[in-house]
Amino acid sequence: MSVNDQFKIIVGNFVGDAFYMRSIAGFMLEGRFKAAGLRSIARLIDEDEPFSFIIDKKTTVHVPIELNKQIKQELFAIADKLEGKTNKT
Repeated sequence: MSVNDQFKIIVGNFVGDAFYMRSIAGFMLEGRFKAAGLRSIARLIDEDEPFSFIIDKKTTVHVPIELNKQIKQELFAIADKLEGKTNKT
């Protein structure tokens, strides 16, 4: 199974040493991320606390707590792939 097959919430493409995110949880999000940035975001997410992504002045994505663990896993899996590590989960 490829890393992309594991993603249920994050949609994007790998290009060189970056990941171009197109959406998260069904909401459009355009961004270019490197492994260190994705790991930083993942570390900020507490699995038992609500959080939100502020996309722009009009759009905030409120993430249900039930998705926190999956989002963290996906962010770390993307970072691992960018760094050439194998995901053994």
